[in-house]
Amino acid sequence: MKIVFIEPRSTEANVYSRISMPLLGPIYLGTILKARGHEVEIYNEDIFKPDYSKLEADLVGISILTSTAKRGYEIAARFPREKVIMGGVHASLVPEEAIKYARQVVIGEAEEVIVDIAEGRITEPIIKGRPVKDLDSLPYPDFSLIKGDRSRCLAIPVSTSRGCPYDCVFCSVTKMFGREYRFRSAGNVMGEIKDNKKAIFFCDDNFAAKPPRTYELLNLLIKDKIKGWSCQVRCDVTRDDKLLGLMSKAGCGSVCVGIESVNEKTLAAYDKKQTVTQIINAISAFHKNDIKVHGMFVIGGDDDNIETVRKTLKFALEQKIDTIQMMALTPFPGTKVYEDLESQKRIFSKDWSLYDGQHFVFKPKLVSAKELQLSVLKAYTEFYSLSRAFSLLFRLHIRNALHRFMGYFIVKEWKRNNRNFSWLSSAPV
Repeated sequence: MKIVFIEPRSTEANVYSRISMPLLGPIYLGTILKARGHEVEIYNEDIFKPDYSKLEADLVGISILTSTAKRGYEIAARFPREKVIMGGVHASLVPEEAIKYARQVVIGEAEEVIVDIAEGRITEPIIKGRPVKDLDSLPYPDFSLIKGDRSRCLAIPVSTSRGCPYDCVFCSVTKMFGREYRFRSAGNVMGEIKDNKKAIFFCDDNFAAKPPRTYELLNLLIKDKIKGWSCQVRCDVTRDDKLLGLMSKAGCGSVCVGIESVNEKTLAAYDKKQTVTQIINAISAFHKNDIKVHGMFVIGGDDDNIETVRKTLKFALEQKIDTIQMMALTPFPGTKVYEDLESQKRIFSKDWSLYDGQHFVFKPKLVSAKELQLSVLKAYTEFYSLSRAFSLLFRLHIRNALHRFMGYFIVKEWKRNNRNFSWLSSAPV
């Protein structure tokens, strides 16, 4: 049987469209089905877009995020509905919507049901996947299944855990993977990455969630001299000096940190369980250990206004955060934020392609959506200005300079694509 998996293209200019980091879900599923003897191809549209009129397959799997759902449904319409299955975060959040475009929809993790679905032993239209209890039982993902020029993939995603016990009001991770942590063993992870020639991005929601396992993995990374990797962590990782020192010694070049806000009220409303003082201390600790910080902020809480955006930019510059994402609070279906804003009739757009963290789609409490959108764009423009990029370059901060140049061109392209702010025409003032 020929099986094709498709990941729809990114909707807007952003860092992920530039570095083309594929989702792991389709690769795991493709690897499992290949081992069963099926012919498998994976298409990531940010890497290579096939000619769908000539693409033949017995089964087509489409993995969608909320922001790529609209494109995913367009792709599904190019094939007979009885050949299409859908999965991914968005399909898991709103399966009753996704099933309109597919014969079957999988909610959550699909690794333990995909073979039975593909081979016709599971025929229900909406299938609840089963969480993989033993992550070591999964095969190493076969990236060679991805068609096209994979040189654009500047980093390889590696997942070492699933789940998150935290339940931030805007996050959809727990809806997909649950609130119970599950971990791969350090040895199993090393087996996957030891021969890798590209940079590694540990895409776990919290790389250091289980310190004993993290210590073991870091020591193995040191032993095998694997350098130049990055990961996602919480600020509280810096409270463990030994762990932070090992991360630095093991070659961690940068961390993506969910700072979320510099407004104490907003942090409390997000249920982030951290303070601004703890954030400042964390940034300082990372930098002292020669680890760069990619600060991720979420703007749009009920206590946020234009002054919040100004303070966020000032904070990022004063704390010398290396790169930032100033994301629009996005009411993903199934999250508490969505339920609250929907009940208050504050969501003015259900165009899923706008649900990418770069467009405000609801009426903020203290200002208009357009005012907040423009203030965030202004902050991005200042942070990723050419003058700041060249200043870093002249001081020989090469990596930071390159990231600022990339940010400059992404912001410029976003401005060009959104110069009319047309989606805000229906927004309440």
